Amino acid sequence: MPQKIQLEQISLAADRPLVSDVSFTLRRGQVLALLGSSGCGKSLTCAAALGLLPPGVRQTAGRVLLDGIPVHGEQLRGATIATIMQNPRSAFNPLQTMAAHARETCQAAGRETNDAVLLAAMEEVGLDNPRRY
Repeated sequence: MPQKIQLEQISLAADRPLVSDVSFTLRRGQVLALLGSSGCGKSLTCAAALGLLPPGVRQTAGRVLLDGIPVHGEQLRGATIATIMQNPRSAFNPLQTMAAHARETCQAAGRETNDAVLLAAMEEVGLDNPRRY
């Protein structure tokens, strides 16, 4: 299991600079929040880490490292990194429980799905009645 992901001096541009010189390290088990006003580049920074830049946006500088080794975002997507964008209504199927979403994510990543472990994890993050969610 990887221990840390680093973004080093990421810069993005379209017809003008959009994100300049963003760097951070995310260690295994750590939670990171990118804060800023609307349009400041939070979502684009996440998209760059995942190799999902929208058409017309390009990375002009920087790199992504996994345990110190340079990688492309596509190599991390779904296996090492995941993101939930701002609008949860577009990220989740409202007809499925969160437990079903978690189970589906584990299966897509080729990981064992153990309902007891999934339910315990959901309770740990404050979903006191995970079967309801």
